[in-house]
Amino acid sequence: MGLNILSAQIFTRTDGIVLDEFFVIDAKTGSLADRSQRDEFEKLLNKVLTDQEVDFHTLIARHKITRPMYQAYTGEQIPTRIHFDNEDSEARTLIEIETEDRVGLLYVISEVMAEFDLDISAAKILTEKGAAIDSFYVRELDGGKILAPERQKAN
Repeated sequence: MGLNILSAQIFTRTDGIVLDEFFVIDAKTGSLADRSQRDEFEKLLNKVLTDQEVDFHTLIARHKITRPMYQAYTGEQIPTRIHFDNEDSEARTLIEIETEDRVGLLYVISEVMAEFDLDISAAKILTEKGAAIDSFYVRELDGGKILAPERQKAN
């Protein structure tokens, strides 16, 4: 929808109710989203929540920005780091991801986690000066942590 997620708090209650809060700006201007953008986003969100067909790949491609708001110096790039932590939580694995921000990044990350049958119970999303710094508390579908090294490498 042409919005950039600067931060988000995502929680899934034990009864399966999801509570998500997003702080977004216009991805092209860096300004607060205007009324029409918010209305369009609400329509899209309603489609998703009522299981209507949504072609995310097309939407993301349509809103890709050729020149990001924050650009590294020539030749520099924020390295991607993925860290698994099984000590921080009693029942969940914490996955911390740091990478260069781009349109659709959160979609790609959540799609990969879904492909690997991971349940996201909480997440903290932060975007700052072109860097995405995201943390996800996840578990396997059987309720356990991601303990097998080969599972961690596959993710």
